[in-house]
Amino acid sequence: MALRIEVAPVSSFCPGVARAVKTTEKELEKGGRPIYSCGPLIHNPAVVEVLSEHGLEILDESHEGELSGATVIIRSHGIDSATEERLSRLGARLVDATCPTVKRAQDAARRLLEENRAVVVVGSSDHPEVRAIAGRAGGPVAVVADAAAAREWAGTLGKPAPPVGVIAQTTVARDAFRSVVEALGEAVGDVKAVDTLCTAVEQRQEEAVDLAGRVDLLLVVGGRNSSNTRTLAHCCESAGAETHLIEDPGEIELSWLAGVGSVGVTGGASTPDWLIERTVERLVELSAETAG
Repeated sequence: MALRIEVAPVSSFCPGVARAVKTTEKELEKGGRPIYSCGPLIHNPAVVEVLSEHGLEILDESHEGELSGATVIIRSHGIDSATEERLSRLGARLVDATCPTVKRAQDAARRLLEENRAVVVVGSSDHPEVRAIAGRAGGPVAVVADAAAAREWAGTLGKPAPPVGVIAQTTVARDAFRSVVEALGEAVGDVKAVDTLCTAVEQRQEEAVDLAGRVDLLLVVGGRNSSNTRTLAHCCESAGAETHLIEDPGEIELSWLAGVGSVGVTGGASTPDWLIERTVERLVELSAETAG
């Protein structure tokens, strides 16, 4: 029996990533060098490699003497204010490819601080998006990963506790955001939550979970360094599907298809459509091998 392959309706670039890549490609098409990105433009090694082949370099300290007149693209995750100001002083021409949804999260953090609230970001403290949000807020920002960490942080506020504002890294799971808001509400009382979650990421997760219920095996294609891709894989696993996160179709093992009649394919927000297509092609090849 032929292998049934189903691709999730939303499985490649989200609007913010598509915008960042298109912006960068336009800069590269203009020619002239050097062109840098302030950190990897997006969290997908395959796309970063392709852009590198076309002349995009990732900025590091060794380049700082070369920035006068150079183009520096601000990555989709954004950068902190101090870094932006330093690059400008060094003479760089800045091109802002920050995702608009991330910008809204940055604005929300700043507004909550202006309301004299202690601000919490739900997410990962080492994620570049979170570092950029904290670095543009204009004041101290706490970062918590879950409800337990939120309760621990609330215990440091003293009595009476100040009012609290909560936002989220745009790609965290809604359940994680909700649990932190509830925990802080119990611990502090006056909590204002601003929903900064990306609706495109949520739609992707919902479609992937729906797909997971219809197939024997699910492949999530994307960078392992991508927070939203790892969360997507976790959602699929939690739905009960055998799930593998792959960066390249060459990682697919023939043994995964043993006894499998259907495979679902989805991708993270930084996954290009051509990588999804190559994954489907590889599955067709492997299916023919098993049939033979």
